[in-house]
Amino acid sequence: MAELKELLNEINEKKLKLYYNLNELINITNMSIRALKYRMISVKDKYKDIPSLLKKEHNVWKIHYSIIREFEHKYNRKIKPSVFNDWRSIATLNPKHNYDLKYHEHIISQVKKKLPQNVLSYTIEKDGRGVNHSHIICDAETKALSKAVSSTVSNYIENPLEYRLQVEPIRNKYAAVIYMKKAPISSGVLKN
Repeated sequence: MAELKELLNEINEKKLKLYYNLNELINITNMSIRALKYRMISVKDKYKDIPSLLKKEHNVWKIHYSIIREFEHKYNRKIKPSVFNDWRSIATLNPKHNYDLKYHEHIISQVKKKLPQNVLSYTIEKDGRGVNHSHIICDAETKALSKAVSSTVSNYIENPLEYRLQVEPIRNKYAAVIYMKKAPISSGVLKN
């Protein structure tokens, strides 16, 4: 029975999260709970007649991911690129064999050189086999990121059967940013 519960929890974690509560927005926005509660005053007035975007269940606000932008910082502070960047694409590079962190970081830096005007955020993780793999989110269009990553990787791994590369558009940038934070052994942001 415990195995079934663990399996169901694992499946539910992989589903697209549509609603967030205020406590979850702390990690997404880098704002304090107090600041989020103040912001909530204007947000609840703005969306009071749209329960599909904002609703209160059991004294907890359920905030649809599409209106999280309402919680952005109001002033242009010098903060590192975050969830509020215009992330458009995500790439995952999963090699067949294990390569060290420096190898993955080098490939990512080479991808950045091919996209000099774009910002990218990366994370390197271990998969279930103990093999390092990389995720990149970028504000470049999917086609541009795909071209930059595939041409870079092909310079280092000649046989396309030795790695799996997946590049997709981001449909929910908040979920993508949270996914990038799930288990990094190395991460960073590369900008102009």
